[in-house]
Amino acid sequence: MQFYDEVKITVQSGKGWDGISTWRREKWVAFGWPAGGNGGKGWSIIFKASKDENTLLAYRFRKIFKAKPGFPGRSKDQYWANAEDIILSVPIGTLIKNSAGQALHVFKKDQEERTVLKGWEWGVGNMHFKDSIHQYPDFFLMGEPGQEKEITLELQLLADVALIGSPSVGKSSIINTISHAKAKVADYPFTTLIPNLGCVQADDLTFNVIDIPGLIKGAADGKWLGNAFLRHVLKAKIFCLVSDCARYETGVQEIIDIFDEIITYIEDKFENPTITIEEDKGMVTLFAKQNDETILEKRLIFLINKFDLINDEDILNEEMHLLHKNILTYFKTKKLSKKISKTLLEKYTFFVSAATHHGIDQRMENMIPMLKNTKDEEVYHIPEHTIEEKGNEQINVRNISKEEKEHLIDEWYIEETQWKYSEIREIYDEELCKLVWMIPWGNEEAEQRFRWILEHKGILQIFDTHGIRKGDVLKIKSYYENKDDRYILY
Repeated sequence: MQFYDEVKITVQSGKGWDGISTWRREKWVAFGWPAGGNGGKGWSIIFKASKDENTLLAYRFRKIFKAKPGFPGRSKDQYWANAEDIILSVPIGTLIKNSAGQALHVFKKDQEERTVLKGWEWGVGNMHFKDSIHQYPDFFLMGEPGQEKEITLELQLLADVALIGSPSVGKSSIINTISHAKAKVADYPFTTLIPNLGCVQADDLTFNVIDIPGLIKGAADGKWLGNAFLRHVLKAKIFCLVSDCARYETGVQEIIDIFDEIITYIEDKFENPTITIEEDKGMVTLFAKQNDETILEKRLIFLINKFDLINDEDILNEEMHLLHKNILTYFKTKKLSKKISKTLLEKYTFFVSAATHHGIDQRMENMIPMLKNTKDEEVYHIPEHTIEEKGNEQINVRNISKEEKEHLIDEWYIEETQWKYSEIREIYDEELCKLVWMIPWGNEEAEQRFRWILEHKGILQIFDTHGIRKGDVLKIKSYYENKDDRYILY
């Protein structure tokens, strides 16, 4: 069974449709006038969080979401309709990443929206260019092109407490006991194939508990989908490590092995983190720091389940002693511990029984002060990626490459005998790029309008400052995703 908590999809925004150049001519009217209307705006792609969604299964089979373009302008001064936006529902806790793996947004509340691709600006009809001097404009502007983007949707199962342990230690039974979750329970390993999320009410506090499918040695390297499950572990505020008291020494070693997988996963996920186990506010706490900044802060407790299977108190005390001894030895060997005492470990180690409910209610009550003494805002945060703003003046000069030679010669930008001596001016300017895409090249009036805009906005002065002269080839860098750069002859 595949767990769909991460999907890759492609989204395409709608093109703004072109304006139109046409004339109003009616009986009894001596002179016509420009009457071309604007085109419509293209669709945007918008993601919206919904509390009614709890899976990304809707994106399992459909991988491309394409927005429709606007509608073209019409004659008789008529604008045309904008297209409607595409709104895609995702569960709360969904993370959006771009193709480079950078986090764009994470949804934290119901009805929260995020526009991933906007529908682009409509084209302008010739009726808008009429003035007292130029009364019969015979040109229009085209709409901006649509864009295509590949994104990843990643479901973040945000929980306060994570039940972590090897297969068949009773994690599913515990979450079924303390919440209304209906996790599958059976008498064989790997019964739980996907994480289960349950809501717990204890006194005046409500919190979420997640049952992580059984982890085994090698999980940090991806063994038995370990990476997929460990990713959800790091979202929890409290790591609740569960063992089976009937397994004795084997159960103790499994706890240490799984904790070691968590440490290994943290070391692989973050670059050179400093990991320590410390006492913080009277609780056993795992800290991970990077450049003296805390990136992870997690409370630790230990549950020894299936108390009902062992009736000998001496055996139980011996197993607890062995667990604490081996845990402290592991902390010392890995150089993690900072003055963690055996007494503190005893305070946060509990015998419980999911079958008979022994100790369950008391343990839930113990969670309340732990959660209240833990930061409300999760330290493990998802950074918001912001695109660096490009300056208005970015002009680079370089020689024409061999790859560009054939195209520029075919389009009559340069002569074949001169290409080695020609230079290209690379320009990144969002406003200039927008103009180049919207101008209908080949229309003399439209090109005159283009030059007027360059002069009016001071762009020609910038060109002069950089030594750009008539006859130079300008390469206008595209800021539209998946759209080629444009060449123009200045």
